[in-house]
Amino acid sequence: MRGALRHPARIVPLAFLGAVVVGTVLMMLPASRAGSGPGAPFVTALFTATSSVCVTGLAVVDTPSYWSGFGQVMITVLCQIGGFGIMAMATLLALLVSQRLGLRSRLMAQAEDASLQLGDVRRVLGRIALTMLVFEGSIAIIVGGRFWLGYDYPFGKAVWYGVFHGVQAFNNAGFALFSDSFMGFVTDPWICVPLTLGVIA
Repeated sequence: MRGALRHPARIVPLAFLGAVVVGTVLMMLPASRAGSGPGAPFVTALFTATSSVCVTGLAVVDTPSYWSGFGQVMITVLCQIGGFGIMAMATLLALLVSQRLGLRSRLMAQAEDASLQLGDVRRVLGRIALTMLVFEGSIAIIVGGRFWLGYDYPFGKAVWYGVFHGVQAFNNAGFALFSDSFMGFVTDPWICVPLTLGVIA
């Protein structure tokens, strides 16, 4: 049973499921919801956590008004986890193909020796994390700087908006801290271009 759970074909969906479960619990906390009322209902929290981990950006409530700062941080973290997982799996599958080995053969080998022989997997994952950090950081600096200097947002708020939307853009997640998404910035290239390039990247 333990060996079956370690099988790479099962690890990924189980990891995503685990992130969704933990995210749902955290999103149900009163601290995650704006105002002083109770936490989010189970279905709302589950949908939001699932949408975040799967980086779909679908929402059943208005993100900036319904979720507190803590809830917005949770959305960001879950999107980052989901985006990293997707990128990591895509990269590792590309390595499998580049080695001209069938996926079935590699998964069978994994089940036997409990290690995916892809060279230094840790280094590969580290490079993925560094790539994410560079792109998201660059977007956050440009967009956050624009909110601060161009729209007179307080510095802290501008930084947070830059970070939040940088993570959303690079992971192609789609959440926004504006009720109309970015319709109000459609003519501002300092906002639209970095976010667009982040999605493409």
